Amino acid sequence: MLSKEIKKLSSEILSEVICLRRTIHKEPELGFKEFKTSALVAKYLENLGLKVSKGIAGTGVTGLLEGNFPGKTIAIRADMDALPISEQSNLPFASSNPGVMHACGHDVHTSILLGTANMLSKLKKQIKGNVKFIFQPGEEGLGGAKVMIDEGVLSNPKVDAIIALHISPALKTGQISISSGPIMASPSEFELIIKGRGGHAAEPHKTIDPIIIGSNIINLFQTIVSRNKNPLKSAVLSVTVFQAGTTFNIIPSDADIKGTVRTFDPCLDEEISRKMLAIISSVTNAMGAEYSFDYNIGYPPVVNNKNMVDLVINASSKVIGKENLILNEQASMLAEDFSYYLNEVPGALFNLGCSNPSWDHFENLHNSKLIVDEDCIITGMEVFLQTVVDFLENQ
Repeated sequence: MLSKEIKKLSSEILSEVICLRRTIHKEPELGFKEFKTSALVAKYLENLGLKVSKGIAGTGVTGLLEGNFPGKTIAIRADMDALPISEQSNLPFASSNPGVMHACGHDVHTSILLGTANMLSKLKKQIKGNVKFIFQPGEEGLGGAKVMIDEGVLSNPKVDAIIALHISPALKTGQISISSGPIMASPSEFELIIKGRGGHAAEPHKTIDPIIIGSNIINLFQTIVSRNKNPLKSAVLSVTVFQAGTTFNIIPSDADIKGTVRTFDPCLDEEISRKMLAIISSVTNAMGAEYSFDYNIGYPPVVNNKNMVDLVINASSKVIGKENLILNEQASMLAEDFSYYLNEVPGALFNLGCSNPSWDHFENLHNSKLIVDEDCIITGMEVFLQTVVDFLENQ
């Protein structure tokens, strides 16, 4: 398919898709509570004449476009949930839901996929195979992808490949970045409760001070990454919460420590958790304290399939030009539950630039003042469309 045909299709619906994006942005909903969003998505897909399934993983929606000729099935996924953040963007279509905001671009992801479905529905007579549009709830720390997979989203028909995108304020509008292999980490979380003995701050010898114990444990945690781990393997261990005590003259009985571990290797993740437990056990035993420790392994790392990456690269070069492709970008310690799909079928996730080239400043994702250049929508739709067409034509 010629790039000028794709650009004609995308330009014809851009204003409509921007309107959809603003509607979704104004009414953000948290994970597994995307009731209005999923209703909007389902109605739009039904109006396109697609086979629509609702209520997957609660609020998930799929639309199936069956081509006029037999062939493979490729899926495209967008996430729909927002974040518990109070918006401060001052946009005319800013969140009307107090304390909830689309600060990670899922409104953009959803609208891009709706636009792509619109364009592909107009090409139904030319399509060899099927396209499944997956609108997923609960990406933000809730693992909605796994729930959808468990409920059969990759079957009926069997999905042979899958693609997705994520907006990136660090990239300019019109650019995408993509790499093969591991591109995002596995995000494990931990909580440690130290159980000491409280007492008067003037008589520390009569207490078992959980603050001192916790401080020693936190310091020793950092030696796991710097001294116990192979330096050629990437890992992050960050303590993000240390809570203890209520006033200035009381040594508390308990301390609560929380944090995250990020790796690209499940074996390394397990090794770090064992080292953490050994440190906790040794220090608390030496100081006469007790503890409880919970370590929850998060999403798998995101590992892009090389063949699918090559497909996206070749398709993208046709519609945005090779000069706008950023390849082999350094992997990120951020996480994405798209990894669950990639564990099941070959696929690729790419980053979509969303900062206007004229801007001298941008806010990062998960920021209350995040603003997205809506021109990125057309890039996302065109890359999706060309990738799908190339996959189905070359099967």
